Amino acid sequence: MSPSLSPPCPFGTGGGGIFRDDNAYFGSLDIPRRDLKLEQIALALTPVPDEHLFPDITLYDVFQKHNVLNLIPKDLLEEAKVMQMLSQHSHPHIICYHGCYVRRGRIISLVLDRHSQELVELLRNKVGTVDKGPFMRALESAIRHLHSLNWAHNDLHPGNILIDQAGMPVLIDFGSAREIGTKLGTSRGTKGWIEGEMKDYHTSDSGHDLFALEMIRLWLDSPTFDNF
Repeated sequence: MSPSLSPPCPFGTGGGGIFRDDNAYFGSLDIPRRDLKLEQIALALTPVPDEHLFPDITLYDVFQKHNVLNLIPKDLLEEAKVMQMLSQHSHPHIICYHGCYVRRGRIISLVLDRHSQELVELLRNKVGTVDKGPFMRALESAIRHLHSLNWAHNDLHPGNILIDQAGMPVLIDFGSAREIGTKLGTSRGTKGWIEGEMKDYHTSDSGHDLFALEMIRLWLDSPTFDNF
């Protein structure tokens, strides 16, 4: 897995990264990239809080207790592989992958496009609305594109949808994505957004995504936030 940036999805006016001090920074400038100078970039970057990017260390205790610590790096590697595949088949409503950040020969994070708004927070905080018709058509287009590659997302719900500047959905979190018909890993769906019981949810299936699409369509009419 290379840390280099993938060409299909260029950065916009914003960008960022993780530097040698292991802190993440983000900034934006209304200047064409070809005219940017290093000093301007440095001044524009501001630190991103750890809690906005990295999982709580308490999750480590859970995995350690059940003697499955090996699943943590395995899950990240699996998601990196999915994102690398998708970078070769980009879609405007699927999060854009630029590569991965590697330290000491190991992947420690994925480099993705940044979108400042989440669907759940947008509606919860009443800072905006979505145009349901175009929004759902765009989301369904992303899912159909994924299915055309013989993959399913398997964890579709409002918490895995960001909002772009045009108010359209951007699908994220491909930790449960697998080729259709193959066995799911430790990440497999979200309770309340799947058809049937979690114990029966063990194979990647396009039907998982289609069921969740209809649930999201209904949820948008009267959103609730108890599970987010």
